[in-house]
This record gives sequence, structure tokens and C-alpha cells, in this order.
Amino acid sequence: MKSIKALLLTCGLLLAATANAGSFDSNKGMDRMNIEGELVCTGCSLKKLSGANAQCSLYSLHDVGLKLADGTLWTFVNNEKGHDIIRAHHTVLHKKAHISGWLYPNAHQIEIADIKVEGVSADEIARAAWQEDQKIAKALASRKVGQAPEHSHDKDHH
Repeated sequence: MKSIKALLLTCGLLLAATANAGSFDSNKGMDRMNIEGELVCTGCSLKKLSGANAQCSLYSLHDVGLKLADGTLWTFVNNEKGHDIIRAHHTVLHKKAHISGWLYPNAHQIEIADIKVEGVSADEIARAAWQEDQKIAKALASRKVGQAPEHSHDKDHH
């Protein structure tokens, strides 16, 4: 059953890629898709899978993306809907997410219209994201030119 879902998703993504080719679609509401996967730290995932020099603890505090059943990674458009998911890593990592939104295959990005994370409320996600934003703001405010931000590493290693 999982392989059928993965095949259908892949076919849908290929059709979306050829239909839009990454251009802005003024009728994007008609292209809205449903997708599900596991919320993961994209940097840490790339580091584990391919040896990428991701330094999440220094720079992003583990930006969250979506890992599909076939192993592909997608990031989220950082806007009103996507920002809190991107930042709420302590709350959402390794949870299953059901997303409705628009796919941009050329950039492997998802613009979220609606998201449901198993076992986590929207309020919990918003609170966790706010806390992470505060950490980042504090680290950036104390940073000197040419110096990497220094974050507190409590609970940040994945």
C-alpha cells in the first residue's frame, strides 16, 4: 500500500513539475495538493544521508522540513503558515504531518495552506516556534562580524 501511495505521489509531482515548471501560477488555488510525511531537520538529514556540512546547532537551530515515504526531502516556504513549523523542531520532529498546499518541485519547497501534525496542537507549535525565534534573536544580537552565532546547545543535537 505504501508503494502505491509513493508511486501516485511521484506521478503527481512529475505532473506538477511539468505543468508549472516553477513559475508563479496566478491560479495556484486550483493546483493545491495533499501530501504527508515525517517532519525532520533537513540539515541533519542531509548530513546523515550524504555527508553535508550542515551546522544546524550554529546557524538554523534545526529548520524543519518534510521527508516523504520515498526518502525525498522538502523544505517549507518561510511565510505566515510555514515559519512556525520550520522553527518548532523540539515539538514536531519525527512526527507525521498531513499537509495541504502547493508544491514547487524545482526548489523542493512546499507552501503550506493547512497542516496537521499528529499529537501536536497549532498553539503548541506556535509557542515552540516563538521560543526558538527568541533563541535565534539573542544569538544574532550578540554576534560579532565574521563570528558564527553561538547558541545554547541544550537539547539541540539530533
